[in-house]
Amino acid sequence: MKFETGLFDMDGTLIDSSKAILSSVKEAARITGLRIPTDKEIKAIIHLPSQLSFKILYPDIEPDEFDSVFLRLMRGKFKNMIEEIPKAKMTLELIREKGIKIGIVTTKDKLSAEESIRSFQFPCNLLLTADDTERTRPDPEPLLKAIEILNSTPLQTIYCGDTPQDIIQGKRAGVKTIGVTTGMHSKVELEKEKPDFIFDNIAAVLNIL
Repeated sequence: MKFETGLFDMDGTLIDSSKAILSSVKEAARITGLRIPTDKEIKAIIHLPSQLSFKILYPDIEPDEFDSVFLRLMRGKFKNMIEEIPKAKMTLELIREKGIKIGIVTTKDKLSAEESIRSFQFPCNLLLTADDTERTRPDPEPLLKAIEILNSTPLQTIYCGDTPQDIIQGKRAGVKTIGVTTGMHSKVELEKEKPDFIFDNIAAVLNIL
């Protein structure tokens, strides 16, 4: 089947922000006087919108202040730690040349996501962020909304992400799922959710289009 739409997660799929996230969460904890979480704890909630993830990490506090400090650090002190995943921009450009519509669907806030797209000059027809839907991954709502806006169908769509939750979300939306090992999750972790494809680099997506 010819795919008409390619949807992509951002963190861990198009950009490597893991070092910036780990550093920002820990520094925000120091600044706000909270317990400093482990890398494992942060990894477990990294796929969620930041406010929701901090509610899980610190259930006894209101997350607004912590989220504000975290975002300030991500956009300032630790911004230079964020890098493009190798060949991400090139891959998106080649996908667009094939006439396939590109949607970036992320749990990042809109301001941060727009900044990343500008910084790395990612081509896309649609950006859908945590600010644009009521529910979040692994609920299929963000993917289904992106597909609707792009005037496509699940059967004509691929979704590429780096976390097990991405794979679950894609399956619930009825799209072809692609796991990439460029984020914080291993091939073994991704395989547990049985994606249609698993690749070690994003450029390999071109092989199925």
